Amino acid sequence: MKKALVSILLISASVCSISAQSHISTQAHQEAVSAIATVSDSAGLEKSYFSAGKDGFLVKWTDDNQGEHYQISDLEIKLVAVAPGGDEIAVYETDGGLVNRISVWNWNTLSRKFARRFSDSITSLSYSEKGTYLIVGTATVDGAVFIRAANGTVVNKLSDNTGIVSMIQTSATEKTAVMYSPAGNLSYYNLLTGKTKQRFSVEQGLEQPVMFSNSLFLAGVRDNIIYIIHALTGKTIATVKCENPILLNEKNPQNLHYLSNDGKGTYVLNMIENVNNNSVSTPKILKTLKGPRGNAAIVCGTKNGAEIMLGSKSGALFKTTAFAETEAVALSAITENTYDKILDMAPVGEDFYFLTRNAVFKSSYDTGMVDRKGDNPGQTQLITYGNKLILWSKGTREPVQLFDYSVPETTTLFTPKSTLQSVRLFGNTIIEMESNSVVHRFDMDTRQLEEVYTGAGLQDAVIGGDGKLYVAKSYATNPRSSLLCVDITTRETVPMNLGGNVAFALNVYENNIYGVSVQADEDAKSTIVFKYNPVTKMKSTILRLRDEDPEAFTYLHFPILYTNIGKDNVRSCNLAQNKNFMFKRSASIPVKVCQNANRVVILNKDGSISWYNTDLSQVLADWYLTRDGQWFEF
Repeated sequence: MKKALVSILLISASVCSISAQSHISTQAHQEAVSAIATVSDSAGLEKSYFSAGKDGFLVKWTDDNQGEHYQISDLEIKLVAVAPGGDEIAVYETDGGLVNRISVWNWNTLSRKFARRFSDSITSLSYSEKGTYLIVGTATVDGAVFIRAANGTVVNKLSDNTGIVSMIQTSATEKTAVMYSPAGNLSYYNLLTGKTKQRFSVEQGLEQPVMFSNSLFLAGVRDNIIYIIHALTGKTIATVKCENPILLNEKNPQNLHYLSNDGKGTYVLNMIENVNNNSVSTPKILKTLKGPRGNAAIVCGTKNGAEIMLGSKSGALFKTTAFAETEAVALSAITENTYDKILDMAPVGEDFYFLTRNAVFKSSYDTGMVDRKGDNPGQTQLITYGNKLILWSKGTREPVQLFDYSVPETTTLFTPKSTLQSVRLFGNTIIEMESNSVVHRFDMDTRQLEEVYTGAGLQDAVIGGDGKLYVAKSYATNPRSSLLCVDITTRETVPMNLGGNVAFALNVYENNIYGVSVQADEDAKSTIVFKYNPVTKMKSTILRLRDEDPEAFTYLHFPILYTNIGKDNVRSCNLAQNKNFMFKRSASIPVKVCQNANRVVILNKDGSISWYNTDLSQVLADWYLTRDGQWFEF
């Protein structure tokens, strides 16, 4: 029988609890809102919501429309479930392929309680009525997995396999569970014996399945038709044709509320009522709403009493009510987009350059001044080159450019033949990699571009202290080594005995190569930050993570090596003193770090920056650049 569950993650949850902070603002999600859930406190009085997005952020919205923002993942959050009491929230994170992870968070401490990986996609996520279990529906024959919410252990609650299920709900006593399968089954299980109590054949392939009227009815959508099924007989008792319906989630709803959308910005709020526990009413139109359309259209929503919260493709959130109104109501977003996202940064003397979509800025923590140096010609990365900048765009075929802001003037250095993977500067030489297969050298003096190595599975390339080229690659491609030494003049290639399945994120200081290596097999996985001496062939481990982290970066400002191994935080490793500590992270996940003589600055995934002293873990300040070119500080 195929196993859905793979393993429990070995990253310590305590790391998050002691080194994280959230931000309070009305800022929208940077990508589409994927789920909204109502928070139910013990008294049932709190009207707050969690929204989750493709940007990996969770936001808790309160009555005053202020959101507490915290990014828990660099992946899309697809499903959420709030535990009874509202202090814990479970999320499904996925890359849409190999990574399918359930994690549970204590929102009061911003700490991850536990996490589990699954080998297949997750189809449903819910807490049992009392919060004893977190129930995960998986796309396998095993189907539902019961996890004890207190400690993350898997509990064998069912002796019968459920198959793929997309809705799971327990009774108030947690003695019974009802599950809907897209295969066309509505099944009831005895959670005391683990046996199937009853199974009905019902409509197949229903999406957005929800139950209402004390779980007497099941509703779901297929091909723009809402099907209403009597949950005690399995019979379809009503069908409603509807344009782009969105069924609104609600805790123990008596009636079914849903939105229809004509695709042109007009939404209709409808209600279907229970009639004598045997049938339902025809839809009642409560109000017409004028709202966003196209790439900003409403995609999800939830209802809490008379209040409704809606999320859109653009990341905006809206509030309205379920009260009937005769006049059309304009939907107004409770969120804003006030920040200009920083794409990249680089040190220059006592200051730093910052690149946004439209401009290049120069600034520092100590002055707080924003010096606009010129327009950005559409690039996403920058490198300091004396008093000029090299601009390029990863993942594109855009030309690599030299930007002289004193003129200002932008000139093309060279145009890649295939997709740019990396551009590294070593003195007057650029080492450029394209499409994981070719490395070029560009001389800034002669402006000549030449190919120096071709292969497969290439990850990174640097010039070592000996003037030779060191190429990080996959071990699986020829030659069988994760690190190669290439004589740029003769093109002689020598495999290095580094080990590991793949190496990347290289840095150089004198005769040593620093970087990241991943080793993975059926028995174990690990990610290592290493030091390697090509002369002595000696390799030493600086940090080790018992998991795969193929996106880890390193940044060397000797004797300090910075890395985000583990993704959530940046670590500072003093190579001279053999000491390391972890910087307290911002509300967003770190993606890059830079240092000058006095300050460390971390670029976060949401485009903000966090300032630090070089020897202290505490954040000095979190800064966002506003759209009018000013710093906003948290």
